[in-house]
Amino acid sequence: MSEIIPQPYTEPEYIEPQSVQMGAIHISNDVVSKIVGMAAQTTEGISSMSVGLTEGIAKSISGKSLQKGIDVAIKDDQASIQLRINVQFGRKMHEVCQELQHNVQQAVEQLTGIMVNEIKVQVVGVTMQEQV
Repeated sequence: MSEIIPQPYTEPEYIEPQSVQMGAIHISNDVVSKIVGMAAQTTEGISSMSVGLTEGIAKSISGKSLQKGIDVAIKDDQASIQLRINVQFGRKMHEVCQELQHNVQQAVEQLTGIMVNEIKVQVVGVTMQEQV
């Protein structure tokens, strides 16, 4: 009979790929602002974004409708975001704002890799929910 000699298990070697930097990546504030606008649209309880008169005219001329009521500042790969919103009447404003902050942070960080360190939400109006 042949005898089975146990062999010690050796962990296979894995070669880690070296991170290669091929150049700089720049994501504009406008792109981040559009992502914020899309995240805001998916948040229940928000009826619309709000703008001042001059900002509204400037953005309607430039075609930046998703960016109304949104200010983005990026410094050292960290974003500070300010939103002005109108909330549907009957919704708990603090819950809508917290959900909005969560949705915006998730969207921006997942899609751009930019960390969000601050999201300020200013509720500037309440609107009646439209009956469909």
